[in-house]
Amino acid sequence: MKPFALTSSSLPRRSRTPRTNAFLRQAALAMAAVLSLLPGSAKAHIKWFASYDVTQTPQPLADVLTLQFLLAFGGFALLVAGSFLLDRLVARAWPQFGRPGDPDAAETLLRAGTGAYFVALFTNGGVILTPELRTAAEWLAWLQFGIAISMLSARSCALGGIGILVLYGYGVAQYGAFHLADYPMFLGIAVYMVLTSCTSERARALRMPILYATICVTLMWGATEKWAYPQWTFPLLAARPYLTLGIPADAFLVLAGFVEFAFAFYILTGYGMLRLGILGLGLIFTAAIVDFGRMDAIGHLPTIVALAAMFLHGPTALHHAVHAGRRGPFGEMGRAGGCFAAAIGIFFFAYYGMQHAEYGGQHAVQQLATLPSPTAR
Repeated sequence: MKPFALTSSSLPRRSRTPRTNAFLRQAALAMAAVLSLLPGSAKAHIKWFASYDVTQTPQPLADVLTLQFLLAFGGFALLVAGSFLLDRLVARAWPQFGRPGDPDAAETLLRAGTGAYFVALFTNGGVILTPELRTAAEWLAWLQFGIAISMLSARSCALGGIGILVLYGYGVAQYGAFHLADYPMFLGIAVYMVLTSCTSERARALRMPILYATICVTLMWGATEKWAYPQWTFPLLAARPYLTLGIPADAFLVLAGFVEFAFAFYILTGYGMLRLGILGLGLIFTAAIVDFGRMDAIGHLPTIVALAAMFLHGPTALHHAVHAGRRGPFGEMGRAGGCFAAAIGIFFFAYYGMQHAEYGGQHAVQQLATLPSPTAR
């Protein structure tokens, strides 16, 4: 069975009018304005640069769902809905934007980038997968070196994928599942490498949809963390006040979370402007390195390389399936806005539920244990 395809024949062709051109220009300006709200600080993983405590209870939802959060939520839901209308216009006007790229080039780039990342981990030593996951186990460095070597061949990279799964499992054992839930992208990269060594074309075709899904879930989870634990980022923003563009820190984190979530949602479900969204997000990650230095460069290398591979590959069967239906423009907008809202609800439920399942009440018990005895004087 051939994969779904969204071509000029699957969408009604209409000539562009001056009104359509004006709409496209206005939408592009709106997107540029939204991008300006996301300086590098929103992309720096806060656990690498500031103190944190995952056993601490997240902010109560009543404190998260403030008026400014709800206003931002409504605004971004409308923005996402509008982006899908613009996406359809672009797909009609320039169907070549949705054509797939070279999967072999994407594979080579991802293998090279993954190998470089694990060489960096081996050279620096003392970490499991990311900078804050510290370890004294020496054998992990040699496993990282082996993973890097395995990336030299498509036949052997499955061994590297298994090695990444071992590192992830060791991280869960040392730091807990909730902490490692920050990094599902490593699971996606691992599965990608395992499937790369498969001879089945059907299995290999699953690689990019899995990579897209895990990268976007990683970003959405990080956005939820900004809302659940804003206090982790406040000290960093106080030290670099220029990053907020004059916006109050609490409002800035709300907006930064929504921009990150919206980007990830669009990259997972978009089509006509998919590569533009990937390029914009990749540039933001790269720009953050200027301010946060070598640790940020190494820590975000897998994400940046994965985005570059996704840019080369373009839409997958997943994106074709999402856009294969013949819906009217307003139906498409409504569906996109509704799915965006539902996705935020799902991630809140998963984030708070997972934290409570692993640590529920533990932080409060620890705090009570440090209080002086009632009889103490």
